[in-house]
Formats: sequence, structure tokens, C-alpha cells
Amino acid sequence: MDATCDLLPSAVPHARADRLPSVLGDMDPETFLRDHWQKRPLLIRQAIADFAGLFAPGASGPSAMTAARDAFLSLATREDVTSRLVFAPGANRRKPKCWERFDGPFSRIDDSTLPKSHWSVLIHGVESLVPGGWELLRRFSFIPSARVDDLMVSYASPGGTVGPHDDLYDVFLLQGPGRRRWQVSNQADRTLDSDAAIKVLKTLVPEEEFLLEPGDVLYLPPGVAHFGVSDEPCFTYSIGFLAPSHRELVQSFLGYLNEELVQGIDPDALYQDPDLRTQADPLALSDAMIDQVAEVLQQVRWNRDTVGDFLGRLLTGRKLPESFAAPSRTLSRLAFSRRLQGHGILSLARVSRGLVRGDCLFLNGESHHVGPQTLTLCRTLVSDRKLTLPLAVDAPTLALLYDFYTAGYLALSTESVR
Repeated sequence: MDATCDLLPSAVPHARADRLPSVLGDMDPETFLRDHWQKRPLLIRQAIADFAGLFAPGASGPSAMTAARDAFLSLATREDVTSRLVFAPGANRRKPKCWERFDGPFSRIDDSTLPKSHWSVLIHGVESLVPGGWELLRRFSFIPSARVDDLMVSYASPGGTVGPHDDLYDVFLLQGPGRRRWQVSNQADRTLDSDAAIKVLKTLVPEEEFLLEPGDVLYLPPGVAHFGVSDEPCFTYSIGFLAPSHRELVQSFLGYLNEELVQGIDPDALYQDPDLRTQADPLALSDAMIDQVAEVLQQVRWNRDTVGDFLGRLLTGRKLPESFAAPSRTLSRLAFSRRLQGHGILSLARVSRGLVRGDCLFLNGESHHVGPQTLTLCRTLVSDRKLTLPLAVDAPTLALLYDFYTAGYLALSTESVR
């Protein structure tokens, strides 16, 4: 069945020579946001025509899938990569009805160590791991960058699946090489299979079933149940969007206040009560004590600017400091300045994330109030992930770029721009 019913209206792409084709096809972003975003699913045929994926881009022919699979699986052996292996029922002959999950990194994982079918490997944060990930995310820039979580990629053998489930966030499912069959449902029953090693629904009653080819995209708002099974070896690219819970926001904000706003409070100031008087009931917590503590707590204040600073740091600071590799041979500031005047590329580390608000640049959990020239340059850097040399910059911009360089946020190369 094709997805042209009310549940999954179809959007047919139309390319223009003067711009990058939209992943929404003929549908404009305003219409998508009004009619579908967090409301209704949308199927887009050939959103990225014949999408070949990000792995083994130089390979072609029958060997291309094998090369891409091997390159992808090798990532799951890296210590800095978040990966998991899921066996669906049918993968284990001794336990034919069993769901199994194993978390990476794996000492070895390749075709010789896995069964012929019913398994999937999923890797998170692929935009930070391989070339082209951030460029792919830019195709979805009609959604603000502040909402982007990550690019998760899965490779599945025939029959591979992570089961029927629903997500608490928005997701675009972009089909890579291979084909995957999807079922979608708005059913009310969300009972989980208590015997499964992963979170899967006990039952799913499909309202629509269809097959995705390379380049097709399926958008799903939060809470829509879906079940994808590979017809053949295939890749699926999941562009997920942040949906922090209110509890997570409150807890993170309180931690931010503790780190940032209590710095103005005298650390040597102690609770005092020189006018203490006897109480009729020694166990009673007095109003005088509560009032004094309340006065101390009222010193912690915030406004919209405080919340903006908190959010900018939170949304760009989700990588650990050890994720960034400082240069093996760090240039002096003078040598760095001279390199900026030569030819090459100043590139943003793949794990770096940036946002802007007013005159403030947020990068990797830090906030920097900068001048107009610096802000313009850094906007381009965050958007394009690189700057073409030579660069003529003022002293404040040079100082900031050099700090980013020594922290491992930036890298210099003599690579020529294509």
C-alpha cells in the first residue's frame, strides 16, 4: 500500500536548479509546521533522490553495500561511540522468541560474528563521527538547530528490527541503501512487552503499511507507534529532535544556578542568630529562622536572559570535555595568526555544537558575548562547519578563535576547498 491516506499524505519532490532540493518536496516549511509538526505523520517519496548514505561513498555496484556495512560496523568498536546490537525474535535458534540487546563498544563485530538475519546495529551521534553528517542535518534546517538532537544510523540484516514502539520526540526516518517496510498506528494501547530486553509494544495494529526505498523520508510526531522491518540489508538514518522532560529542565537549571549564579554570594557568610530567644517548644522550626534563610535564597534570581544563557549552554554542551582533542603540536598565537592569513581550511570539530542569541555565541557549553565581526564569522563557522582561509580578523576575534583552537574545538588544515 502507498501512503496517500489521511494518516500519511504524500509529498512529491520537485527539484530546482538554483537551490538544493527541499526534503519536503513541493510542501513549503510553513505548511509542514502548521499541518504536520507534532501533529500528523508525513511520507515524502524521494526526499533525497536515491540517497546513497554516508558510508563508503566511493564504492559502487554490488560491493557498495558490503563496504558501507563494514565501515559502519567498525565504528561500533570505538570507545567513544554509543552503539547497540539488537537481535529480534528469529535470530537465536535456541531462543526463537527472544529479544536480545547488547551495548557497545564491541571488541569485534562483523559479518562473520553475526547470524544471517534478524539483527540490527544502531549508532548514535553519527554527525560527530563521519564526514557529511552535519551537512545532512542541514537539509532539515527548517527546524531550528536548537531542537536537533542527533543523527542516529542503523544497519539491519534481512528481518532486522527494533520492534514496534513509539518515541517521545519528533523524528525523520530517511531510508538509506536497501529497503525497509514500515507499519504505523495511532492506537491507544501502549502496553509494553514485559519479557523483551528492549522497549517494544506488546501488540501493534497497523493503520498503514508501506515500503521505503533509498531517499524516501517518513516523518513521525511524538507518540505515533511504528514498526520497521528490513526487507533486505538496509540502512536507516534517523534525524531526531530534542524533547527534554520538564523534570530534566528543572534539574539542569538548578545545577546551572548552583554553578553560575551563586558566585556572588559570600562563601564565608554563615547563618547567624545573635538575637536568639528561648522557645516554648524546642522542637518548633521558628518563623525567624525560615525568614532568614528565605532572605538568603532570594539572592538567587533569574530572568529571561538567565534562561537564555542556560539553554544555550545546555543545548551545545552535551559532549564531555574529553571528546575534544587538542592539537598534537599547538601553534603559538602568532603562528596561528599567520596560518589564518595563508591558504587552507579552519574547520569546526565534528563534536562541536553552536548556537547564537543576540550578541552571544554559544559553543560547546560556553557562552561568549562578541562583537559584530566575530559573530558574523562564527555564524558562518557554525553553519558551514568550516571557514576558508585566508581570514582577516580583528584582535578580539583572533583571541577567541585561538582559544577554540587550543581547546580542540577548531582544526587547521591545508586541504583545498572543492
